[in-house]
Amino acid sequence: MSKKKVLIIVSAVLGIFVLAIGGFFVYNTYLAGKSPAPTSSQEKTEALKLDPQKEATHLSKVAGTPGAYWMRGLPFIWNDIEREKGKFDWTITDSNLNKSKTPKGESEERYHLAMIWPYANWDQDTCHKDSKYLATGHLKESSEDLKMGAPCAMQAYASFLEKLVERYDGDGKDDMPGLKIPIKYWEIMNEPEMQGGSTGGAGEDLKFFVGTPKEYLEILKTSYETIKKADPQAKVAHAGMAGMQQNFQDFWDPIFKAGGGNYFDIANIHTISTDTRREDLYVIKFKKYLEKYGIANKPIWVTEVQFGSLQDEPKDLPAFEKLLARSSVFALAKGTDKLFYIENWLFWGNMPGPGEKDKKEDGKMTQEMEKALQGSTHKVYLNLVNKINSFEKVEVLAEKFVEGPGDPDGATSQIGQYKFINGSKVVYVLWGQATLPSEISGKVKVTDIYGEGEEVDAGSIILSDEPIFLELL
Repeated sequence: MSKKKVLIIVSAVLGIFVLAIGGFFVYNTYLAGKSPAPTSSQEKTEALKLDPQKEATHLSKVAGTPGAYWMRGLPFIWNDIEREKGKFDWTITDSNLNKSKTPKGESEERYHLAMIWPYANWDQDTCHKDSKYLATGHLKESSEDLKMGAPCAMQAYASFLEKLVERYDGDGKDDMPGLKIPIKYWEIMNEPEMQGGSTGGAGEDLKFFVGTPKEYLEILKTSYETIKKADPQAKVAHAGMAGMQQNFQDFWDPIFKAGGGNYFDIANIHTISTDTRREDLYVIKFKKYLEKYGIANKPIWVTEVQFGSLQDEPKDLPAFEKLLARSSVFALAKGTDKLFYIENWLFWGNMPGPGEKDKKEDGKMTQEMEKALQGSTHKVYLNLVNKINSFEKVEVLAEKFVEGPGDPDGATSQIGQYKFINGSKVVYVLWGQATLPSEISGKVKVTDIYGEGEEVDAGSIILSDEPIFLELL
């Protein structure tokens, strides 16, 4: 699963993505009344809330991109916080939450989909003696061997989780000192079907859980109920499903069949090493899969979106950039609510191999990243944020696509004509061998995937397989 190594690099350099796939990154309704004087950790003041317009945006923050707010993967490992039973240390998690600087040192506003790892060794040691439970790669800690089985004492895990949510929910009760942006979205682990012996795109051994679907369902149910008790406004996502391949479905089938849909608010899918055979980012196939188990009308987030090779710059860079633009638009138009990118284009050629430490000094990496931020691929991403990140609704004017028969396949778009609407602002995104929608005429502004725009007469436009972004004048 190629995404993992990118996230490691992003964490080290930028604190961009904080994904728990590898040790990753980074990345108050105060009650008033006549009760006894509160302690310093219980001071009452106005509740913290997320800005609803920013909360409703659709694309993740990449390298401090203005106008993008969402980040996924901020890790909360039980063992980091309660290393000894009953003794809580928030130093690591508070520090991770406060890491909010861009490469230029500017502050970032981040809305986190935070990731929970229900592993504490003092708990694990009571029922998981076998070495098969030991973490490898991403979650292996330097100071000790973390174990990754289901919690032995589920109530102890629930007690920890309640304290965790309470510290970061912004309601004014036992909140983190200095908390500015509350955490309102929680993801319960990552890819639990990856249990060792599977090879990721950078050659790494992927292990995020050692247990059965039934055990994961119990973790999900306990987590959901505990989070809702601590913060009724919070939203819960199940662990990102690693893809739609049959072996992944085999793990998730019993979970959804046994009522797992009752214990999450957000459905969560990944698409790694995406090419033109999966331009919808699995959204169409994933929707059908959920419907099979009576799960409908839940938001779908694609929390790992990665195109092409993880480490190597594509041989056909323009084709890669066209895929990045087209797939993002297609997936949003087909109903996904948010896309979280593995921004491998920032690190091509700079990532260490499996098991290696960073070979470059931080200053050198930062210089190379700054160069990447000026490159053509990042311009494609910035244009997507500028044009469609804040849409309120999207209308399908015309489309044609083909669903592939292969196990890892999704859908390939042939014609796409979509109308993204944000208040009075309308942006059309068009591609494929078709005529313009009838509602487009006269003088228009046409912007290419790189953000270069010009005013033309609509009658002069000839559509191709490369998207254009069009606005009426």
